[in-house]
Amino acid sequence: MSSAGRSPVRGGWLDPHKPFKDGVRPRKRQLGLALRALCCLLHLDEPAETGRRPLKQAEAAKRLGCAADELSRYLNDTRIPSQDFLERLHKEAGADAAVSGHDVGITLEALLTLRTSALAEQQGCEHCQEMSGRIDSLIQQLNASCPQCEVHERQQEARRRQQKKLAARLRSASREQTRLRLERAELKVAVADLKAELAEKLAIEAGLRERLAAAQGTGAQLPVPRQPGDRQLSTRDVSAARQLVAQAEELDGSGREDLAFTLLRQGTTELLTPAETALVFVELRHRQRDRLANDLIHVYGRDQEKQDVMAVALELHEAGAPDDAGAVLRAALG
Repeated sequence: MSSAGRSPVRGGWLDPHKPFKDGVRPRKRQLGLALRALCCLLHLDEPAETGRRPLKQAEAAKRLGCAADELSRYLNDTRIPSQDFLERLHKEAGADAAVSGHDVGITLEALLTLRTSALAEQQGCEHCQEMSGRIDSLIQQLNASCPQCEVHERQQEARRRQQKKLAARLRSASREQTRLRLERAELKVAVADLKAELAEKLAIEAGLRERLAAAQGTGAQLPVPRQPGDRQLSTRDVSAARQLVAQAEELDGSGREDLAFTLLRQGTTELLTPAETALVFVELRHRQRDRLANDLIHVYGRDQEKQDVMAVALELHEAGAPDDAGAVLRAALG
Protein backbone atom coordinates (compact mmCIF):
# COMPACT_ATOMS: atom_id res chain seq x y z
CA MET A 1 0.00 0.00 0.00
CA SER A 2 1.44 3.37 -1.04
CA SER A 3 1.92 6.29 1.25
CA ALA A 4 -0.31 8.33 -1.02
CA GLY A 5 -3.19 5.92 -0.54
CA ARG A 6 -3.23 5.46 3.23
CA SER A 7 -0.78 7.79 4.99
CA PRO A 8 -1.66 11.50 4.67
CA VAL A 9 0.85 14.04 5.88
CA ARG A 10 0.53 14.80 9.57
CA GLY A 11 -1.13 18.18 10.00
CA GLY A 12 -3.05 17.99 6.68
CA TRP A 13 -6.81 18.09 6.28
CA LEU A 14 -6.93 14.26 6.36
CA ASP A 15 -4.58 13.74 9.32
CA PRO A 16 -6.18 10.89 11.36
CA HIS A 17 -4.71 12.44 14.52
CA LYS A 18 -6.32 15.78 13.89
CA PRO A 19 -8.47 16.63 16.99
CA PHE A 20 -12.24 16.89 16.70
CA LYS A 21 -14.11 20.02 17.66
CA ASP A 22 -15.45 20.34 21.17
CA GLY A 23 -18.79 18.68 21.64
CA VAL A 24 -18.28 15.88 19.12
CA ARG A 25 -19.64 12.73 20.74
CA PRO A 26 -18.15 9.20 20.47
CA ARG A 27 -20.48 7.87 17.73
CA LYS A 28 -19.86 10.94 15.59
CA ARG A 29 -16.12 10.57 16.17
CA GLN A 30 -16.31 7.00 14.81
CA LEU A 31 -18.19 8.25 11.76
CA GLY A 32 -15.70 11.10 11.27
CA LEU A 33 -12.72 8.73 11.34
CA ALA A 34 -14.42 6.48 8.78
CA LEU A 35 -15.05 9.51 6.54
CA ARG A 36 -11.40 10.58 6.81
CA ALA A 37 -10.24 7.09 5.83
CA LEU A 38 -12.49 7.13 2.75
CA CYS A 39 -11.34 10.62 1.75
CA CYS A 40 -7.72 9.39 1.92
CA LEU A 41 -8.55 7.08 -0.99
CA LEU A 42 -9.59 9.96 -3.29
CA HIS A 43 -6.82 10.70 -5.81
CA LEU A 44 -6.26 12.84 -8.86
CA ASP A 45 -4.46 11.62 -11.98
CA GLU A 46 -1.35 13.71 -12.74
CA PRO A 47 1.00 13.60 -15.77
CA ALA A 48 2.97 10.39 -16.16
CA GLU A 49 6.06 11.76 -14.49
CA THR A 50 4.29 12.46 -11.18
CA GLY A 51 1.52 9.85 -11.19
CA ARG A 52 -1.51 10.07 -8.82
CA ARG A 53 -1.77 12.38 -5.80
CA PRO A 54 -4.30 12.81 -2.96
CA LEU A 55 -7.01 15.43 -3.47
CA LYS A 56 -6.90 18.74 -1.73
CA GLN A 57 -9.89 19.56 0.49
CA ALA A 58 -11.46 21.89 -2.07
CA GLU A 59 -10.99 19.33 -4.86
CA ALA A 60 -12.56 16.58 -2.76
CA ALA A 61 -15.52 18.80 -1.81
CA LYS A 62 -16.15 19.71 -5.45
CA ARG A 63 -16.04 16.06 -6.48
CA LEU A 64 -18.45 15.08 -3.71
CA GLY A 65 -20.88 17.92 -4.46
CA CYS A 66 -20.51 19.98 -1.31
CA ALA A 67 -18.65 23.02 -0.02
CA ALA A 68 -15.18 22.73 1.48
CA ASP A 69 -16.26 24.05 4.89
CA GLU A 70 -19.24 21.66 4.90
CA LEU A 71 -16.89 18.71 4.20
CA SER A 72 -14.68 19.91 7.06
CA ARG A 73 -17.65 19.87 9.47
CA TYR A 74 -18.52 16.33 8.33
CA LEU A 75 -14.98 15.20 9.13
CA ASN A 76 -14.18 17.21 12.26
CA ASP A 77 -17.35 18.70 13.74
CA THR A 78 -20.78 17.60 14.87
CA ARG A 79 -22.41 17.85 11.41
CA ILE A 80 -23.70 14.46 10.21
CA PRO A 81 -23.76 13.97 6.42
CA SER A 82 -26.78 12.74 4.49
CA GLN A 83 -27.17 9.18 3.27
CA ASP A 84 -26.75 10.37 -0.35
CA PHE A 85 -23.41 11.98 0.55
CA LEU A 86 -22.19 8.78 2.21
CA GLU A 87 -23.22 6.67 -0.79
CA ARG A 88 -21.44 9.05 -3.18
CA LEU A 89 -18.29 9.17 -1.05
CA HIS A 90 -18.21 5.37 -0.73
CA LYS A 91 -18.66 4.95 -4.49
CA GLU A 92 -15.92 7.46 -5.41
CA ALA A 93 -13.50 6.09 -2.81
CA GLY A 94 -14.15 2.53 -4.02
CA ALA A 95 -13.42 3.49 -7.63
CA ASP A 96 -10.11 5.20 -6.77
CA ALA A 97 -9.14 2.38 -4.42
CA ALA A 98 -9.64 -0.17 -7.20
CA VAL A 99 -7.30 1.80 -9.50
CA SER A 100 -4.64 2.03 -6.78
CA GLY A 101 -5.01 -1.60 -5.75
CA HIS A 102 -6.25 -0.73 -2.26
CA ASP A 103 -9.13 -1.97 -0.13
CA VAL A 104 -11.95 0.40 0.83
CA GLY A 105 -11.84 -0.95 4.36
CA ILE A 106 -15.55 -0.52 5.21
CA THR A 107 -18.80 -1.59 3.56
CA LEU A 108 -21.54 0.86 2.68
CA GLU A 109 -23.88 -0.90 5.12
CA ALA A 110 -21.39 -0.45 7.97
CA LEU A 111 -20.94 3.21 7.04
CA LEU A 112 -24.69 3.82 7.08
CA THR A 113 -24.91 1.97 10.43
CA LEU A 114 -22.33 4.42 11.87
CA ARG A 115 -24.48 7.30 10.59
CA THR A 116 -27.61 5.85 12.23
CA SER A 117 -25.73 5.39 15.50
CA ALA A 118 -24.41 8.99 15.37
CA LEU A 119 -27.92 10.34 14.68
CA ALA A 120 -29.32 8.38 17.61
CA GLU A 121 -26.57 9.72 19.82
CA GLN A 122 -27.29 13.24 18.66
CA GLN A 123 -31.12 13.04 18.85
CA GLY A 124 -31.32 11.05 22.07
CA CYS A 125 -33.65 8.43 20.53
CA GLU A 126 -34.03 5.59 23.02
CA HIS A 127 -34.61 2.97 20.30
CA CYS A 128 -31.59 4.16 18.32
CA GLN A 129 -29.50 4.33 21.44
CA GLU A 130 -30.53 0.77 22.30
CA MET A 131 -29.58 -0.30 18.77
CA SER A 132 -26.27 1.46 19.15
CA GLY A 133 -25.65 -0.30 22.44
CA ARG A 134 -26.38 -3.64 20.85
CA ILE A 135 -24.03 -2.84 18.01
CA ASP A 136 -21.30 -1.95 20.49
CA SER A 137 -21.94 -5.17 22.38
CA LEU A 138 -21.70 -7.21 19.18
CA ILE A 139 -18.50 -5.44 18.22
CA GLN A 140 -17.01 -6.16 21.64
CA GLN A 141 -18.01 -9.79 21.33
CA LEU A 142 -16.43 -10.00 17.89
CA ASN A 143 -13.24 -8.38 19.16
CA ALA A 144 -13.09 -10.46 22.34
CA SER A 145 -10.89 -13.51 22.29
CA CYS A 146 -12.66 -16.87 22.05
CA PRO A 147 -11.29 -19.52 24.47
CA GLN A 148 -12.00 -22.30 21.99
CA CYS A 149 -10.34 -20.31 19.23
CA GLU A 150 -7.31 -19.75 21.42
CA VAL A 151 -7.09 -23.48 22.15
CA HIS A 152 -7.47 -24.24 18.46
CA GLU A 153 -4.82 -21.66 17.58
CA ARG A 154 -2.40 -23.17 20.10
CA GLN A 155 -3.05 -26.60 18.67
CA GLN A 156 -2.47 -25.28 15.18
CA GLU A 157 0.77 -23.64 16.29
CA ALA A 158 1.91 -26.89 17.91
CA ARG A 159 1.12 -28.74 14.69
CA ARG A 160 3.09 -26.19 12.68
CA ARG A 161 6.09 -26.59 14.98
CA GLN A 162 5.84 -30.36 14.74
CA GLN A 163 5.64 -30.15 10.96
CA LYS A 164 8.76 -28.00 10.92
CA LYS A 165 10.61 -30.53 13.08
CA LEU A 166 9.49 -33.41 10.86
CA ALA A 167 10.50 -31.48 7.75
CA ALA A 168 13.94 -30.81 9.26
CA ARG A 169 14.35 -34.50 10.14
CA LEU A 170 13.24 -35.48 6.65
CA ARG A 171 15.80 -33.15 5.12
CA SER A 172 18.50 -34.55 7.41
CA ALA A 173 17.54 -38.12 6.50
CA SER A 174 17.57 -37.23 2.83
CA ARG A 175 21.06 -35.76 3.14
CA GLU A 176 22.24 -38.87 5.02
CA GLN A 177 20.73 -41.10 2.34
CA THR A 178 22.52 -39.13 -0.35
CA ARG A 179 25.80 -39.42 1.59
CA LEU A 180 25.38 -43.17 1.97
CA ARG A 181 24.62 -43.54 -1.72
CA LEU A 182 27.78 -41.64 -2.61
CA GLU A 183 29.80 -43.69 -0.13
CA ARG A 184 28.37 -46.89 -1.58
CA ALA A 185 29.24 -45.76 -5.10
CA GLU A 186 32.79 -44.93 -3.96
CA LEU A 187 33.11 -48.37 -2.34
CA LYS A 188 31.96 -50.02 -5.56
CA VAL A 189 34.62 -48.10 -7.46
CA ALA A 190 37.27 -49.07 -4.89
CA VAL A 191 36.26 -52.75 -5.10
CA ALA A 192 36.38 -52.60 -8.89
CA ASP A 193 39.85 -51.03 -8.72
CA LEU A 194 41.05 -53.75 -6.33
CA LYS A 195 39.68 -56.46 -8.60
CA ALA A 196 41.38 -54.87 -11.58
CA GLU A 197 44.64 -54.60 -9.64
CA LEU A 198 44.40 -58.28 -8.59
CA ALA A 199 43.69 -59.33 -12.14
CA GLU A 200 46.67 -57.29 -13.31
CA LYS A 201 48.92 -58.95 -10.72
CA LEU A 202 47.73 -62.39 -11.76
CA ALA A 203 48.30 -61.53 -15.40
CA ILE A 204 51.79 -60.28 -14.62
CA GLU A 205 52.58 -63.45 -12.70
CA ALA A 206 51.26 -65.60 -15.53
CA GLY A 207 53.27 -63.62 -18.05
CA LEU A 208 56.39 -63.99 -15.94
CA ARG A 209 55.93 -67.74 -15.72
CA GLU A 210 55.51 -67.94 -19.48
CA ARG A 211 58.61 -65.83 -20.08
CA LEU A 212 60.68 -67.89 -17.67
CA ALA A 213 59.47 -71.10 -19.29
CA ALA A 214 60.33 -69.74 -22.72
CA ALA A 215 63.73 -68.58 -21.54
CA GLN A 216 64.55 -71.95 -20.01
CA GLY A 217 63.64 -73.78 -23.19
CA THR A 218 61.41 -76.72 -23.73
CA GLY A 219 64.00 -79.40 -23.09
CA ALA A 220 65.95 -77.65 -20.38
CA GLN A 221 66.81 -79.57 -17.29
CA LEU A 222 65.41 -78.69 -13.91
CA PRO A 223 67.61 -76.27 -11.98
CA VAL A 224 70.02 -77.94 -9.55
CA PRO A 225 72.23 -76.36 -6.92
CA ARG A 226 75.56 -75.40 -8.33
CA GLN A 227 78.67 -76.94 -6.90
CA PRO A 228 81.03 -74.80 -4.87
CA GLY A 229 83.53 -73.07 -7.07
CA ASP A 230 81.10 -72.82 -10.01
CA ARG A 231 81.42 -69.13 -10.86
CA GLN A 232 79.64 -69.15 -14.21
CA LEU A 233 75.87 -68.40 -14.49
CA SER A 234 74.12 -69.98 -17.44
CA THR A 235 72.50 -67.91 -20.17
CA ARG A 236 69.15 -69.21 -18.95
CA ASP A 237 69.82 -67.87 -15.41
CA VAL A 238 70.81 -64.44 -16.69
CA SER A 239 67.85 -64.19 -19.07
CA ALA A 240 65.25 -65.10 -16.45
CA ALA A 241 66.68 -62.68 -13.88
CA ARG A 242 66.95 -59.79 -16.33
CA GLN A 243 63.43 -60.32 -17.67
CA LEU A 244 62.06 -60.20 -14.12
CA VAL A 245 63.98 -57.00 -13.33
CA ALA A 246 62.97 -55.37 -16.61
CA GLN A 247 59.31 -56.05 -15.97
CA ALA A 248 59.55 -54.75 -12.40
CA GLU A 249 61.40 -51.64 -13.62
CA GLU A 250 58.61 -50.93 -16.07
CA LEU A 251 55.99 -51.12 -13.31
CA ASP A 252 58.06 -48.99 -10.95
CA GLY A 253 58.61 -46.37 -13.62
CA SER A 254 54.84 -46.06 -14.18
CA GLY A 255 54.22 -45.32 -10.49
CA ARG A 256 53.16 -48.84 -9.46
CA GLU A 257 55.93 -49.63 -7.05
CA ASP A 258 53.76 -52.00 -5.00
CA LEU A 259 53.07 -54.15 -8.05
CA ALA A 260 56.76 -54.11 -8.95
CA PHE A 261 57.72 -55.31 -5.46
CA THR A 262 55.03 -58.03 -5.51
CA LEU A 263 56.32 -59.25 -8.84
CA LEU A 264 59.93 -59.38 -7.58
CA ARG A 265 58.99 -61.12 -4.35
CA GLN A 266 56.93 -63.82 -6.04
CA GLY A 267 59.51 -64.31 -8.77
CA THR A 268 62.48 -64.69 -6.45
CA THR A 269 60.75 -66.92 -3.91
CA GLU A 270 58.66 -69.12 -6.19
CA LEU A 271 60.36 -69.25 -9.58
CA LEU A 272 64.06 -68.38 -9.42
CA THR A 273 67.03 -70.20 -7.96
CA PRO A 274 69.26 -68.53 -5.34
CA ALA A 275 71.82 -67.80 -8.08
CA GLU A 276 69.16 -66.10 -10.21
CA THR A 277 67.87 -64.22 -7.15
CA ALA A 278 71.34 -62.85 -6.43
CA LEU A 279 71.53 -61.69 -10.03
CA VAL A 280 68.19 -59.90 -9.57
CA PHE A 281 69.66 -57.95 -6.63
CA VAL A 282 72.74 -57.04 -8.67
CA GLU A 283 70.64 -56.01 -11.67
CA LEU A 284 68.40 -53.79 -9.51
CA ARG A 285 71.50 -51.99 -8.18
CA HIS A 286 72.81 -51.62 -11.70
CA ARG A 287 69.52 -50.01 -12.80
CA GLN A 288 69.48 -47.73 -9.73
CA ARG A 289 66.32 -49.24 -8.28
CA ASP A 290 67.81 -49.10 -4.79
CA ARG A 291 64.55 -48.89 -2.87
CA LEU A 292 63.22 -52.04 -4.50
CA ALA A 293 66.57 -53.74 -3.92
CA ASN A 294 66.69 -52.83 -0.23
CA ASP A 295 63.09 -53.93 0.41
CA LEU A 296 63.53 -57.18 -1.51
CA ILE A 297 66.79 -58.06 0.28
CA HIS A 298 65.19 -57.49 3.67
CA VAL A 299 62.05 -59.54 2.94
CA TYR A 300 63.97 -62.34 1.24
CA GLY A 301 66.44 -62.69 4.10
CA ARG A 302 63.65 -62.60 6.69
CA ASP A 303 61.24 -65.08 5.07
CA GLN A 304 63.32 -67.61 3.12
CA GLU A 305 65.01 -70.76 4.31
CA LYS A 306 68.48 -70.24 5.75
CA GLN A 307 70.17 -72.44 3.17
CA ASP A 308 68.66 -70.31 0.35
CA VAL A 309 69.72 -67.13 2.15
CA MET A 310 73.26 -68.48 2.56
CA ALA A 311 73.38 -69.42 -1.11
CA VAL A 312 72.20 -65.95 -2.19
CA ALA A 313 74.72 -64.27 0.15
CA LEU A 314 77.52 -66.37 -1.35
CA GLU A 315 76.45 -65.46 -4.88
CA LEU A 316 76.33 -61.75 -3.97
CA HIS A 317 79.76 -61.89 -2.41
CA GLU A 318 81.18 -63.58 -5.48
CA ALA A 319 79.41 -61.01 -7.70
CA GLY A 320 81.21 -58.16 -5.95
CA ALA A 321 78.32 -57.05 -3.74
CA PRO A 322 79.52 -57.75 -0.19
CA ASP A 323 77.25 -55.05 1.34
CA ASP A 324 74.13 -56.71 0.00
CA ALA A 325 75.45 -60.10 1.04
CA GLY A 326 75.82 -58.84 4.58
CA ALA A 327 72.39 -57.19 4.48
CA VAL A 328 70.59 -60.39 3.50
CA LEU A 329 72.39 -62.31 6.25
CA ARG A 330 71.50 -59.69 8.87
CA ALA A 331 67.86 -59.86 7.76
CA ALA A 332 67.94 -63.65 8.22
CA LEU A 333 69.32 -63.26 11.75
CA GLY A 334 66.52 -60.83 12.60
